[in-house]
Amino acid sequence: MPPNRCRPLAPSALLTAIPGMLGFIPDRSLVFVAFGEQPQIVRTTIRHDLVLDDDGTLVPGLIEVLADLGEICIRNDVRAVVAVIVDDRYPPGDRRYREVCAEADRHFAGVGGVSAGFVVPVFADGAAWRMVWEPRVRPLDAAAPPRIVPIARTAPIRGRLADPHSSPTAIHHAVTTGRRVLEKRSDMEAMLTPLPHCAGPHREPADDTVGYNDTAGYDDAGLLRAVLDQVIGIGHPGRHASADLRLDCATTSMLAVAITRLPVRDAALSFAVTAFRHQAETLWRELARRLTGSPRASAATMLAHLHYIGGEGGYAGVALDCALSADPDWSLAVLLDRALSGGLPPRMLWEMLDDCYDTAQRLGVPIPQPISELEVG
Repeated sequence: MPPNRCRPLAPSALLTAIPGMLGFIPDRSLVFVAFGEQPQIVRTTIRHDLVLDDDGTLVPGLIEVLADLGEICIRNDVRAVVAVIVDDRYPPGDRRYREVCAEADRHFAGVGGVSAGFVVPVFADGAAWRMVWEPRVRPLDAAAPPRIVPIARTAPIRGRLADPHSSPTAIHHAVTTGRRVLEKRSDMEAMLTPLPHCAGPHREPADDTVGYNDTAGYDDAGLLRAVLDQVIGIGHPGRHASADLRLDCATTSMLAVAITRLPVRDAALSFAVTAFRHQAETLWRELARRLTGSPRASAATMLAHLHYIGGEGGYAGVALDCALSADPDWSLAVLLDRALSGGLPPRMLWEMLDDCYDTAQRLGVPIPQPISELEVG
């Protein structure tokens, strides 16, 4: 069936699904939902803080972000963009929200502009939403690919949300990740609250650099094998809880050495696309909570990479904030943060996986083969 003949999405269904796409309930945010050739399939969802001047206009920094996103959408063959303003500072129909959509429309002109724009004061069951930018298709030229219509022109301009926590998207998120949709970003941040260095009573967190240079005879291959053993040993695929993950001080310190050795770190990134990705998530998060400085930055960056490649941008952003707070110069964290802020799709990280597997092969440590992108995302 040609793309333009596919049935467009109902606004309430799309809006209710957004928290499930992000993994948390956004507030005071500017969200863009990008579509490819079919209006019923979301390519990616991008969220930025909605930062306004005192008069309610976008700050210059956010306008620059819009310009960058417009260029990224062109490069990635996006066919339509829907804008969603999540904000309660003004009435939903306020002209300032229409001006935000108009600004976004100018910067997304290369992909046909903003197809539709909505204002949602709050994501909650029964919350009212309002359309402030009419659905449309603006062809570029005769040679351009056909534009799609993700929201029908005949769609209602007002409506109410269903429960974002029980939407099909939220349920899919819970089943595939083992996590419910969080109420707010701070709930994600709480998942990285620091813990003591280890499960035993031996050291305080400030002492966890002791022994980092003492690898007890491990070379890079030995360290990678030790990481592999830890990941596989956590439990069955799909297990997320870290309550039973009790790392003693020697193991914690050894793993801190491992994840700051770049060949070991790079090879271990490949766990993000294997059947053991959830165990790896548990281990990276636990290490990020128990370590400080560069080791904490490395663990949090590995966690961010795992979330990013799985399409969980909200979780990736929180993990990157943690990494850069621990070590602002941790290079992979800086690169991933720039990519995430620029809206680069997770597929970009898949293109790096061959190098990760090649590194593991050079070290002589077999890493499980990747599963499909659909299973990861």
